[in-house]
Amino acid sequence: MEKITQVIKTLFNLQAHINLSVESLNEIYNNSEIFKGKYLENFYQEKMPLEVSLHTLISNYTIIQFCSFLEEYNEYFNPDFCEAKYKNRILEVRKKNSAGIKRINKWKDLIKFRNELVAHNLRIKNESFFSNQIENLEYKIPNSISEKNLFSGIVYIINSNIRDEFIDVILTFNPFESMLDKMKIISEVVDNEKELEELANKMFN
Repeated sequence: MEKITQVIKTLFNLQAHINLSVESLNEIYNNSEIFKGKYLENFYQEKMPLEVSLHTLISNYTIIQFCSFLEEYNEYFNPDFCEAKYKNRILEVRKKNSAGIKRINKWKDLIKFRNELVAHNLRIKNESFFSNQIENLEYKIPNSISEKNLFSGIVYIINSNIRDEFIDVILTFNPFESMLDKMKIISEVVDNEKELEELANKMFN
């Protein structure tokens, strides 16, 4: 499989996940009445609203997806990585997409926020986020729903330009291909209450 094929498939898949996440946030925002009076039952903070919980979790995951798309595009959709015969076509698409990338780059702390607070273990240059040395942090990121919609829209345009230029490559894709064809998720139904009770007896004594 050519590298250009791998990159385009990755970018398209990431766009699908971004679209799913952002549209989920839009639906939560537009249907807030559904969540009124609904709280998490087993959370340390009493009466944590379900709407806030879902919004926070999906928002954080969206930040990870934004970064993944940006890194794939910057690092792999370029002539240095892909086959030489696609050089001019890639450069032409990147030129078309430059305005969108420039706008995305205005969220200058996106990768930093992902690395420090969302995807890893709350450490900033080996210092815990909860250290007294850490204070007055500021991150410029796509945080509001309008910003996330803007980012998602830019991703759509970027991939549309890729699709239009590389339709010959895309037509070779197997439309029935699934990520699950390449892996197996191993899971099982467990008696979590029983196991936790047994483990608690061992761990608390």
